[in-house]
This record gives sequence, C-alpha cells and structure tokens, in this order.
Amino acid sequence: MARFATPDQPNAPPFMIWNLDLNEDGTTPREKSFIRLPSVHAHSCAIRFRLLIGSSASIDTVLHTNYPLDGSEYERTKFHAKRFNFNNQAELICEFRIQRPGPYQYYVSYKTLADIDDDSADVCDDVIAAAGADATTVIPAVERIYRDFKEHRTPVSYFLVDPQLMLAGQYLPLDGIVLQSVNPKWMGPMNAWSPHFASSHKTGYNMIHFIPMQQRGGSNSPYSLYNQLELSDDLFDGDLTAAEKNARLRETLLEMTHKHRLLGITDMVWNHTAFNSDWLASHPEAGFNLENSPHLRSAYELDEALSVFSARLSDYDIDRMVGSAKDVERLMRGVDDHVIKPLRLWEFYAVDVDEALRQVGDAWDDSADDSVVSSTDKQDLDSLSGDA
Repeated sequence: MARFATPDQPNAPPFMIWNLDLNEDGTTPREKSFIRLPSVHAHSCAIRFRLLIGSSASIDTVLHTNYPLDGSEYERTKFHAKRFNFNNQAELICEFRIQRPGPYQYYVSYKTLADIDDDSADVCDDVIAAAGADATTVIPAVERIYRDFKEHRTPVSYFLVDPQLMLAGQYLPLDGIVLQSVNPKWMGPMNAWSPHFASSHKTGYNMIHFIPMQQRGGSNSPYSLYNQLELSDDLFDGDLTAAEKNARLRETLLEMTHKHRLLGITDMVWNHTAFNSDWLASHPEAGFNLENSPHLRSAYELDEALSVFSARLSDYDIDRMVGSAKDVERLMRGVDDHVIKPLRLWEFYAVDVDEALRQVGDAWDDSADDSVVSSTDKQDLDSLSGDA
C-alpha cells in the first residue's frame, strides 16, 4: 500500500492519502487483506482504492464499507456504498476521508457480461442481419444491449485506523504507550484507587489496562462474567445502582487522566460468560454443547471421566491430599488405569471403513435429488459402495 502526501498549502494541515491497489478481479491482494492505517499527528488522511481500467471488475464497480461515510453512528452490519470513478485513462478509484479510528470492513461489487441465451442470440442475429453492411459496427453494441449482466461480490477485507491519543494536551503515539495491567478486584473500593494511580505515574506508566470490571460468576474470575452489562458490586462502598456505579467509574477515570496523567483501556469480553449467568440460562444455544460442537465429544468424555474418577478416589485407595512425589505417581497411575485406558481415546482417530461406506451408501440411496451429483461422481461412489 503506497502513501501519498499532498503538497502543503497555506493555513491547511498536511493531507495524506493511502493508496490500495486491487487485483484484476476486484479482490484485495492476500497480503493486504488486513491493513493498518497509522495515525500521524495533525495530519488528515484518506484511503484510495485503485482498479485498472479494463479489469474484469471494472463494470459498475462499487465499494461497500461499514465505515460511516455519511457521518452517522457506526454500525458493524450497516454497509455504505460508494461508486468507483475514472481518475484518468488508466484507473478507476474510490476514495474517502478518514475521520474516526476503529476496525472496518469492505468488499467490492461489480458486474460482468453473462453468456448470451438463445432468445437474445436470435434477436441479435435479426438486428445484425438488418444492418447489412454496417454489421461490423453494430455487433458490439447489439450484444451489450441484449446480453445480461452477472453480479459479483468479492470476499470481505479489513482496514484498521489507529487512534490519535492525547494525554495532558500532548500527542501520544501508539509506540509511546507504557502500559501497566491491574486487576480491579484486588485494588479495593474505587474511592481508594488514587494512590495506585499516583504510584503508576511515578514509575513511568502512562496507560492503565483494567482487567474486566463487570460482575463475576461462580468462579470469581474476571474473565468469567455473570453480567457483562453491570460493574461488580465489590468495587464500590455501599449499595449502588448500575447508573450510580457508571457515574462513579467516570469520575475515577477523569481523575486518573487529569490528575495522574494516565489513559485507560479495558477488555471487552462479551463471550466470557459464567456457567451461572442468568443470560446463559435463557440462551443455552449460546454455549458449547455436543449438538452444536460435536468435535468436543472427546474432550467431554475425558472431562466426565476425570470428574467420576475424582469423586471415587477413596475406592482406588488414593489420598485426596497430595503430600509427596509418591502420591503424585499414585495419582497419575490411577488416571492412566481408570480414565485414559478405559476411554480408548485412540478410537477418535480411527475410521471403520466398511461402516463409513455403508453410511455413505445409505445416505446416497435416501437422496431425493440425484441431479446435484455428476454422472462421473455417481459412478465413483457406486464403485466405492460395491454396486458397480
């Protein structure tokens, strides 16, 4: 991806354009399917997509992106369309100014001429025959009129716009971040965090990474959340509503930024849901199970066998308290004898060829639509099942 900076103009900030050349079929080169647009302080910038005229993707070419081209609020699933235009006699371009940071998606749609059908071919022949001596000049125009167009869409690619961070009125480049991770559940109530911030600033940090602060689940892990939409109660003194918690957090972050000159960042772990979450109880399909994730069956069987073994340690004369190397060895032998060997996990890597062929044959016989398989493939499948 090439960078192009416009000449400086009086009283105008520098303007930078990032050029991205697309492939002949409108796709993005593989090594550029995810690109980063670096942040340059006090520079406005734009991204320009370029496509050579005459490419197979050069008919009615449109860029679709969820970057809010109209200045509206960002919606991940809302794509905005912008047509490619002629830049010169060699290329089509689509460009827009970048005004907000974040990760964005884009793809390209275009048309190609479809194969002409019999009816359209007859009409073309009639028009061309009537043209007589002018047929050589009429043929291309007639075919364009009577041939249909086929719609195409490229795979989605991505670009990331870096933010321009400001701290105490000064620009902070991303390479200048000195980050410290903290666990809020070990910091006490939020009104006592100021000394921690003062210590972080004194030791040279300029950004605090907060491990998730939402309500934790049964394991008490910050990465296993009971309620992703509300802050944990133990971060505050007293019984506060969700709105009051958010207001208190805002005050704390403002103090952290302006008094202690620290920026903040946190993890958004929406998918880290605790086993006792009310939301998970009402949406069981969101969890892993053997219906939507059959590849986990081996892990499930191993986990279940270990659970049963743990509950029956006394039956195998194994002490629940491990106090020596011999205890560890006895426990490992117990796992091997009563869990690993009986499970025969190696069978997950083996295939019963005769049974697999029988299942394929039954599925083939039950299929109501043979047209989806070519005659050659059908003969191959028949030969595998022994019917040929």
